[in-house]
Amino acid sequence: MIQNSPRQSARGLDFSQDLAKKGWYHSFEFPDGTAIDGYMPLHVQKERYARYPIPGDLKGKRVAMDDYDGHTGLNVWLYLHKNGLEEGRDVELVTDPVKGPERAKGVMEGKYDATFIRAVDRLRALKFGAKVVEVPPMAMIEGVTLTTTTQYVKTHEDEARSLVMAMIDGTHFFKTKKTDTLAILKKHCSQLLKMQSDEEWDCFYENQVASLEAKPYPSLEAVQNVFALAVKRDPEIKGFNPLTLWDLHYVKEIDDSGYIRNLYAQ
Repeated sequence: MIQNSPRQSARGLDFSQDLAKKGWYHSFEFPDGTAIDGYMPLHVQKERYARYPIPGDLKGKRVAMDDYDGHTGLNVWLYLHKNGLEEGRDVELVTDPVKGPERAKGVMEGKYDATFIRAVDRLRALKFGAKVVEVPPMAMIEGVTLTTTTQYVKTHEDEARSLVMAMIDGTHFFKTKKTDTLAILKKHCSQLLKMQSDEEWDCFYENQVASLEAKPYPSLEAVQNVFALAVKRDPEIKGFNPLTLWDLHYVKEIDDSGYIRNLYAQ
């Protein structure tokens, strides 16, 4: 995030067996005052988030993104919301449809007070003197999700297994064969990604590797967070249990077979 004051990060989340009783680790408060009750009480959660000075620094400020209806902009809205900053009450969300480095320049010029940018944009912003503040990561479902019906999967089980296996194999290739992966990306994605140097390619690769799980199980926090984005856009689904949409038994079946463990042992 681009901002004009220093900060410190704090960590310290502990999971408990009691998680199973609640179903969620975090509690989540909606703008209308209702909440999803999790293992961590809402008041304790707010106290922990209060340890981060960034929300206080941004209170009353203008935060810019290129599109608050897109996934990245919604992530920023959720990050601020989880840290106690409500749109319209505590912070003004400004839409500026330009790339990350241009928004960073906008902060430096006083056009707005802060913006959030991606890893490669961070490198570019540092080179023209922007002050970049690192913020703690937020669990999220990364990339495009593939959705189908239970009936289709039941009648195409071999295809379903093969799809999961292909994802596991592709992730392994990406994480363990950096040179080959970068060669493929440069050949097929240069026009799309528009990297300007080997340093940027390396930054992009390392950032993607960090987000890829060898075993593609979604974390409860990531499921909760992506559901919060969906509720933001469609409030009428707030009472829905998002866990009913996830069928992990094919991943579990492959995992229990030892396939993933053996793959990374090679």
